[in-house]
Amino acid sequence: MKMWKSETGFTLVELTVVMAVMGVFITAMTSILMVAFDVHAEIVQENREQAGAVLVTQHLERMIKSNDRLGCFDLKDNPLDSAVTDDALAIKVGEDMSGNDLYVFYYVDPDKKTMCFEYGSSIDLANPNPSMELGSGIQSVSWEIGTKSVGCTLVLESTAAGGTTYTESMKFALKSEQTSKSTP
Repeated sequence: MKMWKSETGFTLVELTVVMAVMGVFITAMTSILMVAFDVHAEIVQENREQAGAVLVTQHLERMIKSNDRLGCFDLKDNPLDSAVTDDALAIKVGEDMSGNDLYVFYYVDPDKKTMCFEYGSSIDLANPNPSMELGSGIQSVSWEIGTKSVGCTLVLESTAAGGTTYTESMKFALKSEQTSKSTP
């Protein structure tokens, strides 16, 4: 009596071929996913940098338009920058009880690469005023004070693009220049 073996199932060659094809497929999918994750991380970093610049822009616009009297804008030395330039914007916002002028200062901290926003009578590193940091990747700033507008040019560093720098310029028209000067 002859016994028949069941011929169902896979041979070793078929199993090896299927495993090799699956290995190639999994390797290709892993490579595609790695590239997609790198692109996603770069886009997220770029959006974060742009959001920082937008935050600075919006904050500056609100402060400039709310204090748009002619003569309340001045340039001061940035205490955190070794360059001898007037690269801190001072906006006069009022006086304290003693009659000292109070300002809002905007300047760049080159070590942290952020825009600093500070309130007080002066920028004094020995007795620092409470300050807030705005934005990120800001290397430097230059200001332009005109009779009808205040301008700002930021030099930004993009870590998403491999540390390249780019500039962003903005000009804020003073509210008094946007409205009619005639009386009703």
